[in-house]
Amino acid sequence: MELTLTRDLEPARLRELITGEWGRSLTVLSSTESTMDDASNAARSGAPDGHVVVADRQTRGRGAHGREWASPAGSDLYLSIVARPEVEPSATPLVTLATGLGARQAAASWLPGRRVEVKWPNDIWIERRKCAGILVESRMLGTKIEAVIIGVGLNVNRTEWPAELQGIATSLKAERDGGGSLDRGEVLATLLEHVERWVKRFVRLGAPTLVNALRPHLSLLGERVRWEEGRGIFEGIDESGAAKVRTDAGVVSLHAARIEPDPE
Repeated sequence: MELTLTRDLEPARLRELITGEWGRSLTVLSSTESTMDDASNAARSGAPDGHVVVADRQTRGRGAHGREWASPAGSDLYLSIVARPEVEPSATPLVTLATGLGARQAAASWLPGRRVEVKWPNDIWIERRKCAGILVESRMLGTKIEAVIIGVGLNVNRTEWPAELQGIATSLKAERDGGGSLDRGEVLATLLEHVERWVKRFVRLGAPTLVNALRPHLSLLGERVRWEEGRGIFEGIDESGAAKVRTDAGVVSLHAARIEPDPE
């Protein structure tokens, strides 16, 4: 059955709301398997920097580490951005952090007084519950980056969760005073504005500016954490964006890992 877009994601209306460069080139879909795949195909076909694919529903949405991203219709935002920054391949993790900082600022703008943080390296937490996830993939041309595909899944108006996500996931609506629904078009415009600003600021000014801005908004600082190969105290991030964890053997730097609270 073909889905009909709700008014808040009508393309003409989104183009009126979006004020930055990212999103001027825009594809809006009622349903798709994955906006990441759609954006990657668009990049291959020459889509410009800042081209955005947004869908009302995904049937095979994916997050980091190959995990499924549940993507029901009518409630949340699922989008991927074709970015063409002039950066080295090694900078992809920093693009993830820049996106996270932008997404964190966008979410915080809708939730005054709430604690909105970046859980290294690619999640957004509101009061220690996950509200958004980020997935960044690079398309290479030889040894250089041809495009970076930035995926964001943001829980906007969802309030019901499967059993495995109870107490773990949240949404902007669930955390908002009064619990009123948000206009996804307005949230999308705010999100694109902040993500574009921070990715471009990182490209222009380098990692130190990004890292210094991100540090005050990291979750789990000073807490015990665990990852695939160990556990220790999370001490923040270094100038390269790597996580620093103090273990019994000393401080280790994690460049690609998934840290979680360790209540032990």
